Amino acid sequence: MIKFSQWKKEMRFWVNIRISLLAITCIGVFLTLVKLIFDADAASHKVSNFVFPPNVLLIDGKTLESQLLIDKVVQESRKYDAVIAGRRYQYRYNSIPLDIEMRYVVGTSGNVEGLIKNNTAINLPPGKVFKTVRQQLGIGYYGLFTYQNKAYLSSCINPQGDSTVTTEQFLHNRHIYNIRFNRFFPWLLGKQSFLDRRCLWAHLSIPVNNADSQSAYQFLEKAWLSCYRWWSPRFPKH
Repeated sequence: MIKFSQWKKEMRFWVNIRISLLAITCIGVFLTLVKLIFDADAASHKVSNFVFPPNVLLIDGKTLESQLLIDKVVQESRKYDAVIAGRRYQYRYNSIPLDIEMRYVVGTSGNVEGLIKNNTAINLPPGKVFKTVRQQLGIGYYGLFTYQNKAYLSSCINPQGDSTVTTEQFLHNRHIYNIRFNRFFPWLLGKQSFLDRRCLWAHLSIPVNNADSQSAYQFLEKAWLSCYRWWSPRFPKH
């Protein structure tokens, strides 16, 4: 007969084996989660295309026309900041022409300056694009700058939370609104990414004289308020 002490020793051996295997499994799962959450490639989830409406009525603005933007790329050809749909809307506020370019961006880190440099004809020297970044309560952040006799306002409308301009602001929103238990199982089943790296990028512009940029910025801020209030509740579904 096996002595009790020997039996106890064998049981302890198998318990230790099981604990070791469980620890290895837990570490593997943890490392996988970390990779999937923080690695944009692994965490990316192919989203459905989005068709921008041909007409968007904004407050106080007369709609003139709209055209599809030609800088559309498929998701597979660009791992980051993939513009999968876009449309330019033209308005007239009194006698001032206003252009609003809307782009649906996936796999983004929320760096609006990078989006401007990579997806527009604006060719500013190295360094920061924005002359100033402002915040409006209840809406979020937006950047302002001038280029070749035009004033611009640009911002990223987020899936949840306020609009953002920088990567830090964008990821702050993602950590607040995406790292939640109710997102775990849809992510596990492959129905959505754990971090929602999508953005409705709004890029507004009007003609301006160099000596009157502040008045132009005030005009753009008013138009941006109307633009944000229209587009934010209509953010594309997955």
